[in-house]
Formats: sequence, structure tokens, C-alpha cells
Amino acid sequence: MAAALTYAIGDIHGSYTKLANLVRHCVDHSGENDARFVFVGDYIDRGKRSYDVVKFLIDAQAAWPDKMICLKGNHEDMLLDAVHYRDEMMWLDNGGDATLRSYGVRRATDIPAEHLAWFETLPLSHGDERRFFVHAGIMPGIPLEQQRKDVILWIREPFLSDASDHGRYIVHGHTPTGTGAPELCHNRLNLDTLAWYGNPLIAAVFDERRVGPLCFIADDGAIRAAPAINAREQELFASGMRARAR
Repeated sequence: MAAALTYAIGDIHGSYTKLANLVRHCVDHSGENDARFVFVGDYIDRGKRSYDVVKFLIDAQAAWPDKMICLKGNHEDMLLDAVHYRDEMMWLDNGGDATLRSYGVRRATDIPAEHLAWFETLPLSHGDERRFFVHAGIMPGIPLEQQRKDVILWIREPFLSDASDHGRYIVHGHTPTGTGAPELCHNRLNLDTLAWYGNPLIAAVFDERRVGPLCFIADDGAIRAAPAINAREQELFASGMRARAR
């Protein structure tokens, strides 16, 4: 029986070529397995090709509606605020000017209605049995289903420093890791590698056995095994290696 794999991808910020390459490598990696993608938001701003990124994701969702899950990031939310309240200053100060250039327009309200409508429909979170996917993180100590929108889209601390078990493994982006690689912790995974700034765009690959990722795939096709997040997962990894050696 084919396994179910989830490919989680961090902040894209207009990095279209890296996105297209990474998705292709992930599809190749999945083989005959049932594959699902979760994008944790921030598709626009800063990088040069926001329009192409958004069109790619809209087209991918239309082709595989149950396989492509796109979450809202704080940059999509800032754009929508610029449209609704006619105040673009905060959005432009955070890279919105690159998005306007990509679309070839002068104002947020000039962005195609189809794309603005898509931003409106983006959910704030996605969960499976073991993991909870959001853009920025969660407020520790608050049930996952009670997290506020502003927290999910913007939080850094105290979430990043909190070592407690959140009930499910948190997969997020938003805060650059500073290393160009994912930040793997026992209770969370940060996928914001600053791809728009020249670092790789990276997908974390999850299956149904382990809570933490199996491996990481970069936009150049490089695959790196992920360390186990705890002793139990280390034993699962070791047992899998023993089974393959038989």
C-alpha cells in the first residue's frame, strides 16, 4: 500500500523559479505515494515574481484541489488590508512595491480580482493527526483551535523560545532562521530559509509514522535526511533502516 506523504514549503516571497523547481522535485520524490503539499504563506512581496508564484499556486490548486493547501501569511493579509482600507504604507514598507512591479500595476486595488479573491479564501491553519501547520506560530498554552488570527500570522516570541509540547508538532515559517536551512526543534519546525534573498527554498517531507520530518528537499533537488526529534523517532528511523537491510 502506498504511503501518504506531506510536503511542507516555507515562505516563497516571489521566488517563482525556486518554487517551480522544488515542486517538480517533490513530485518526482513522491513516486507512487499519495502526496499532499502544504504551503505556509508569504507568497508575495520582496522577491521579483510574485505574480508568477500566485498564478502557479492558483493553477495547481485548480488541477489538484485536494492536494494543494495554501495557508495565509502576514504578507497576504497586509495586501488585503491595503485593498480594504486604502492605506498601503505598511504593506509597501514590507516589500509590497516588488509585488506591484511584478503585477505591472501602481496600486494594490489594481491587482487582478481573481488573485485578490484567492488571497481572501486562504485558511489560517491546517492540521493532521500529528502536526499543525500555520504561518508564524501559536501562543503557547492556548488550545490550537482557539489561536487568534494575529498570533498565527505575526507571532515570534514567546513561541520561538517556548520548549513545551503544544499538543501537535508545529510547522511554520515567518521568522528567518538565519542559516539558510530549516530550524528543527523537538516541538516545531521553522521553514523560512530566506529563499528570496538567495538561499534555497526547502520542503520538509512528513509521513504517517513519524511526527517530525523524514527529510528535506531543496529547490536544486538535493535531499537531506532529517535528524529525529526525539528518542522514539530515532528508534523508528533505526527500525526502518534495519528492515531495509534485511
